[in-house]
Amino acid sequence: MAPEPCKQPALTPKYHDVVIVGAGVSGICMACQLRRKYNITDVKILDKLDGMAGTWKVNTYPGCGCDVPAPVYSYSFAQKGDWSTFYPKQDELRRYFETVAAQHDLGPAFHFKTVVRESRFDVDTGLWHVWTEDLDGDKQTHHYVCKLLVSAVGGLSEPNKCDIEGHETFKGPLFHSARWDHSVQTDGKDVVVVGNGCSATQFVPEIARGAKSVTQFVRSKHWYAPVPKNPFDKVPGWRWLVRHVPAIRALQRFLIWVVLESHFSLLFLNPYGAFKRWRWARLCIAHAKKMAPKEYWTTLIPKPDEVVVGCKRRILDNKYLPSLKLPHVRLETSKLVRIEESHVVCADGRRIEADVIILANGFNTQAAGFPMRIVGAEREMREHWNRFGGGGPLNYRSSLNAGFPNLGSLNAANSATGHMSVIFTSECQVLYLLEVAKPVLAAARPAQAAIDHMPGTPASDEVRRAKIPTFEVKLQAELDEQHWIAKAMSKLVFTTGCGSWYVDQTSGRVTALHPDWQWKFMIRSLFPKWSDIAYTGLRNGKSHPDGVPWWKLVGDRIGLGHTPYVSPKETPQIDRKSMGA
Repeated sequence: MAPEPCKQPALTPKYHDVVIVGAGVSGICMACQLRRKYNITDVKILDKLDGMAGTWKVNTYPGCGCDVPAPVYSYSFAQKGDWSTFYPKQDELRRYFETVAAQHDLGPAFHFKTVVRESRFDVDTGLWHVWTEDLDGDKQTHHYVCKLLVSAVGGLSEPNKCDIEGHETFKGPLFHSARWDHSVQTDGKDVVVVGNGCSATQFVPEIARGAKSVTQFVRSKHWYAPVPKNPFDKVPGWRWLVRHVPAIRALQRFLIWVVLESHFSLLFLNPYGAFKRWRWARLCIAHAKKMAPKEYWTTLIPKPDEVVVGCKRRILDNKYLPSLKLPHVRLETSKLVRIEESHVVCADGRRIEADVIILANGFNTQAAGFPMRIVGAEREMREHWNRFGGGGPLNYRSSLNAGFPNLGSLNAANSATGHMSVIFTSECQVLYLLEVAKPVLAAARPAQAAIDHMPGTPASDEVRRAKIPTFEVKLQAELDEQHWIAKAMSKLVFTTGCGSWYVDQTSGRVTALHPDWQWKFMIRSLFPKWSDIAYTGLRNGKSHPDGVPWWKLVGDRIGLGHTPYVSPKETPQIDRKSMGA
């Protein structure tokens, strides 16, 4: 089966060894490790923003910051010893990632303010073709060709749009918190906030200082916990040691990682997990009752059967709950049903004045990377999702897809966590991709005839002889892993009816989160299961690339990087027969 014909314009292609789509924390990590591990510098990093750092570039709302301790929310190969606080704010994080990129000379690799329209694999050459369109000026189009394509767009890159009736009639500013409009003045204004998740918890206290009124429509309940203090602050001389001794920085990072990893235990549907959830709920309830006005306790504090602990990302807060005591800040539990020129209308008919409306209504995880189309050897990526994932995203090792050779994804399906740093996960995925892609990265620059060849057009013998090595996961392995994910997920709280973005609305599967410990995720990244990967172009028909360390081969042989086999009969929610697989 061949994909639909290519309709992209015929342009002079620009070749790079690797093209990375996304200049966020994962894309920067990939580019840095390509240089550090293999001395590969011919990399092009594409992003529609006007700068790097992804979420820390685009999220600039007041109070924006990280809810993961800085030593873990930073690269293992670029530890920083002088963080200003345990939980850094947006500006400091953005500058950190910009500094790391500068230290690795990535500047020339970036192409900002360009959107990827299509990425297409050429079965005759093993190369990927990427077409982009600039967002400014004359909207110039570009055609890139590469040996390895990496998608690092992230799952929370496209904010949900406003779907409230009448929003187009509103006369004042209306924007999403992830696209904060800094030209808008909220001081002295009647501000309406739609949503009460992590972002709103950070910006509401900031705008409440000067606003005439803040009305926040509460869409759901959350577990609010106090912001932990840096435990190492009690150790005399610790900050000096962290600044000056790299080994101490590494030790600090490891110890914090161990504590965060231990939090995964509260997600299990077993007695110990139930006990941990009970303890966490008690902590959060006590915190909310101490910090928030009594009149809002029933609005803010979940009952055990309303929101299971772990179903949503925990919110660390010392400012939001106290801000609710301000006389001009109020929570609204009635549904917002309509927006008018200068008011919002509640379900009970009340009209509330509004000068500014700020949306904090989450992200469209299915639109991540939009409008980019990824066309593999046989089909487009969303066709792959529809056929083998019930319409929802799926990956092998959260990185690979069958039928999409020489393509790796970062922060893809089932890679996120509710307790750990996304940077740790990204580093594991990057190291995995670098290992399985070795023969592709080691291949010589393709012949110009192969670079110029348009996918789907007749190929000459010269073009076919120039084909580079390829790798891809076998379909059987990708689908088998979905059964393991489903069974492992059934033992966690995420399958108890969580209504969060963790659950894909199309397929009904939990596609955002990883169903296992992160230390196991790391092991599986360190020890690829070579029998799950199909290679072409290896010498003597070998099943793994040259140069793989012996200990990784031994680890694979004894099953260190394997997931347990789960029979399809144990997970009837995944209908393999309907997939034709």
